[in-house]
Amino acid sequence: MKHFLNLIRESSIRTPHEKALSDYGEDCCYSYLEMKEEVERVAGWLTSMGIEAGDRVAICGRSSSHWGIAFLATAMMRGVVVSILPDFTAENIIYLVRHSGAKVLMAGPNVLSKINGEKIDDVKIVDMEHWCIRDGEQMNCQSREWMELDNIDDLVLINYTSGTTDKPKGVMITNRALSSNVNYSLKTIEVRHGDAIVSMLPLAHIFGVMFDFIYQLAGGAHIVFMKKMPTPSLLLKAFKEVKPYMILTVPLVIEKIIQNKVFPIINQPKMKMLWYTPTLKHIIRKRVKENIIQAFGGKLRFLIVGGAAMNPQVEKCLKQIRFPYTSGYGMTEAAPLICYENWWDYKQGSVGKVVERMEIRIDSDDKYRIPGEILVRGENLFTGYYNNEEATKASFDEYGWFHTGDLGIFDKEGNLYLKGRCKNMILGPSGQNIYPEEIETKLNLIDKVVESVVVERAGKLIALVYPDYNQLDEEKIKDEVRDWLLSVNRQLPNYSQLSKIELMEEEFEKTPKKSIKRFLYK
Repeated sequence: MKHFLNLIRESSIRTPHEKALSDYGEDCCYSYLEMKEEVERVAGWLTSMGIEAGDRVAICGRSSSHWGIAFLATAMMRGVVVSILPDFTAENIIYLVRHSGAKVLMAGPNVLSKINGEKIDDVKIVDMEHWCIRDGEQMNCQSREWMELDNIDDLVLINYTSGTTDKPKGVMITNRALSSNVNYSLKTIEVRHGDAIVSMLPLAHIFGVMFDFIYQLAGGAHIVFMKKMPTPSLLLKAFKEVKPYMILTVPLVIEKIIQNKVFPIINQPKMKMLWYTPTLKHIIRKRVKENIIQAFGGKLRFLIVGGAAMNPQVEKCLKQIRFPYTSGYGMTEAAPLICYENWWDYKQGSVGKVVERMEIRIDSDDKYRIPGEILVRGENLFTGYYNNEEATKASFDEYGWFHTGDLGIFDKEGNLYLKGRCKNMILGPSGQNIYPEEIETKLNLIDKVVESVVVERAGKLIALVYPDYNQLDEEKIKDEVRDWLLSVNRQLPNYSQLSKIELMEEEFEKTPKKSIKRFLYK
């Protein structure tokens, strides 16, 4: 297994004049050689500040070429990156910098304005956009040569999964975990000379830094960063210009594009008939597939979704047209891969099979029919939560299995199907296990339902629903909601039927990876 930094270094030597990093809509662009030289320069600058192997360097800013260079420079000099989401409050950013023991904070302009000149103990605050110490000197120092590394078992990343100041969870990830992920991915998903990708995921999230960044550079691709989360129309514009070979995203982004661009066409009465006509359906579906591929730039070979379940209607459509779509399963603690399957073997509704160098089992008496907690161990796993021994001990059992907190079952081929979170499970009146996510999936299939959350109140199940108000007739809302309730309950056993549907006036609040913050809703 090759060290991920050695793989990226080899890319810079193999294709020095190919594009490596760009910021969409800006002049910032680095070739692989220029990227290597800038990484060496920033590493030298960090050395001049007194940063040594094992020291922490916090990075907090929007995803960009400079974010990537700061990460590589820190890792190359055997330092530890502390990645903090820029969406956190100023108070939480400062707290996490202190909690991690970082000696330097590399900050983007939005973060610098947020912390507003506040000092953080003895931490040097660097303007990452201009490579200068805040209100201080520009970078001017001797470069540090990027040599081959053999520190594969060293800590390289502390990834904070939330901004809480109450026992925060800083996930400690080694070079081995990242290298295991990237070696598997390069073997499984082909990267070709000249490939490009539009990076829209936050690099401070493990899914983003691993697959929108490390894996792409190790394969020699050109990364174009969307520094802000774009609108669907701007995203489609970027796709047409960049022509990505791969799109990695959360379901919400793709669902909006498919629902806005594809469903209005295939839901027309004439098209619905042709869609299922034996002699014509293949021609029609192929044409729809080609049109979507063109909308994504014309060179798309892989659409990979993670972080949440895909809308079943969207997923069914993508499977029907044999779109190169697949869904995986992972988490920060696995850096992030646990399960994956290439699109041609992917089973709808699953999250693939366990990846190389990882083991998985389900804590259930019948792993094929009765959901149980998913347990994993292997080389992708983290070593613990930084400065939080209590949380670390609670996450691992005596045999080294990490308890994910997710529920799932297998099929006979080894595909994993997620059933929800352990903490979300509701105990029915006679001890039955009720999984709110399964009820929400049925609700979300209703055309006018955008998203939903099922909660328990006084022993009754209530569905909180955010509808598409543009499609609702105000005079018929009560009738429609009643029809939704009846329709969903017909599909559910008696013990998990809904008592009521309540409409939400605004979308549910979400995490950076676009998962609903369920704990806010009761």
